[in-house]
Formats: sequence, C-alpha cells, structure tokens
Amino acid sequence: MTVKTKTLRKHCRALGVNLIGTPSAALTLQRRPNRPGQHGAGRRAKLSPFAMQLMETQKLKHYYGVTAKQLKRYYDRASKSKEQTNVFMVQLLERRLDNMVYRMGFSPTLRAARQMVVHRHILVNGKNVNKPSLEVRVGDEITVRDRSKGIEKYKEWFELSEQQLGYIERDGSKMTGKLLQIPAREEIPIQVEDHLVVEYMAL
Repeated sequence: MTVKTKTLRKHCRALGVNLIGTPSAALTLQRRPNRPGQHGAGRRAKLSPFAMQLMETQKLKHYYGVTAKQLKRYYDRASKSKEQTNVFMVQLLERRLDNMVYRMGFSPTLRAARQMVVHRHILVNGKNVNKPSLEVRVGDEITVRDRSKGIEKYKEWFELSEQQLGYIERDGSKMTGKLLQIPAREEIPIQVEDHLVVEYMAL
C-alpha cells in the first residue's frame, strides 16, 4: 500500500465516509470505524458549526481530489450562476473529466482515472485530452483510445465496474461512456452536506 493510499484511508476514518470508493476502503471503515490516532475510539466532542463546515469541506475536496484553491474557483463560479449554489458547485465537480472516467468505470479509483487522463489514454468525442479538470458536457462521449484498449487492466476495470448511474450510459462492446444529462443532486453518490461547504466558502 502506498503512502498516498494510507493517507487517504486515514482521511476516510477521520471523516467517517469512503472517500476512495473502493471495496477495500469500505472494508477498512467497517473493521476500523473509529478515528485514527491514540484517542480515536474515544467519544467525539460535539462539533461547533465552523468545525462541521470545515469537515464537510474536507470531505468534498477529498471526494473529487481537488485543492482548496480549485474548490474556491468552483464555488465562485457556482455563486455567480442562477442555480442553487451548493447544487451547481457539486454538479460542476461531478462533471470533471477525471471523475467522469471514474464514474463510467474506466478505472476503479479517481486517482487511477486521473492518471489515465494525464497519460492520454482517454478520448473525448474522438479527441485526445490530458486535462483532468475538463468539464464534460451532456452528450460528450468518452472512450479509451484504440492503442490503450488492449491493456488488460483497462478492459478488466471496465468489465468489472458495478457503478450504475442514471445520468451515465455505458457501451461495453465499444468500451465507451456518455453523459446523458446533468445529474440531480440526489443522484450524485457522495455523502456531503454541501450547504455547509457553501457556508464555509462564504466566510
């Protein structure tokens, strides 16, 4: 297990949710539900409103693998829209290319999805891209480039993926995925009180 993975699992235990999305991380939470550290099993003190806002913000950052600076940009864009700020912010994050590659089952984790994008294994509407933050739009078709379709682990990841989301269409024969619609907030599989994130970002 890499240092990065160990750190992510500590974040999962500290925040109480599976931020990685893998069965092994879920098993870790099941076996070790307490927070990491010497006093992890102790009773958690009641959190202040600010601490709750901060905790939910940390969850959202880890779910999508973004920095505080990146999250602030998404918040700024969402706050200027006519949509509900917390919902639109999450919808923007959900439509990041690296996240869509993960949701569509091309990779088992967000981190692996990001590596696939950066190393140019992914095509969007037939064009090679290497920008994980690219905003995927409704109707965009995502696929693994032809030269990479022969890589055994990519085929296995796609075939074994169990994610089934109503806003995504998968074609196993062509190894492609498509964003069918902007997902409603309740469809997005993350456990975050995003209205608290907006409150924190507005401070």
